[in-house]
Amino acid sequence: MSNSPQHRTFTNDLEGFTAFTNWLALDLFVFDPHFCMEATGRYGEALAHFLYDQFKSVSVVNPSCIKNYGRSKLRRTKTDKIDSALIAEFCHKENPALWQPLEKDLRDLQQLTRELEHVKRLLADEKSRSKAGSHLGAVKDAIASLMNFLEGQIVVLEEQIKEIINSNKRLKKQKALLLTIPGIGETTAHALLGELPDISRFKSAKQVVAFAGLAPKESSSGSLHAKTRMSKVGNSRLRKLLYMPVVSAKRYNPVIIALCSRIEGSGKSKMVSIGASMRKLLHIVFGVLKSGKAFNKRLHLLEA
Repeated sequence: MSNSPQHRTFTNDLEGFTAFTNWLALDLFVFDPHFCMEATGRYGEALAHFLYDQFKSVSVVNPSCIKNYGRSKLRRTKTDKIDSALIAEFCHKENPALWQPLEKDLRDLQQLTRELEHVKRLLADEKSRSKAGSHLGAVKDAIASLMNFLEGQIVVLEEQIKEIINSNKRLKKQKALLLTIPGIGETTAHALLGELPDISRFKSAKQVVAFAGLAPKESSSGSLHAKTRMSKVGNSRLRKLLYMPVVSAKRYNPVIIALCSRIEGSGKSKMVSIGASMRKLLHIVFGVLKSGKAFNKRLHLLEA
């Protein structure tokens, strides 16, 4: 890495990406670059895919890693230039793992399931607004029209999601496997397939749990003994997605029922049992997808 970082600003589109790579090639003579960027969700997705297609060596790093690295260097000032130099230094010193994009069907499925969640949230907001006090006739009509439109969009999105899954043999099989797990319905199965990368990338259920940010975070040092909590360093959508299925599984899934009974019977709170159940349900999801075999309560009860 150069001792004197160079900076330029580019637009977040294909023209800007091309100008960026041309600038690197002409001015810096970088022949085998390792690109590193913070994970910024949809905002940085196009750039990550562009760099991967051009150079392959791309790392998309959790912003917390960069932030904590900066703290370790006692960095107190924050500007775009300082942040970009810090990310470059982090990449040079830490050599973070390379990023792998999702295959096209998974990318499309992820976008559609996230959009479906967004539209459902908008519809719920409009339903609440329609019941909150009195409205003029014109306002009522506008709200009703918007609700009808959103309901139509939900139908369209659900059909598109099913079309992607049914046209992909692996996704279709995985959906069928997920539906054998008590507590997981069709909507949850679709969203899980959209949020989880190819399951073959994970070597163990613990890695999937860590990916979701559900791994326990222990704080114990000297006389300090804080409560063990979820790390929450991971896919927040996946954590949110698992909450309602766990509530359902506490009633219908014998493995989750047994786990909650044991935890709550020891005097721990219901929220502790919810967190443990989310981890267990993700273990089960990993198990059925990795093995290609339907849910077997006897097997998972032995592991509980």
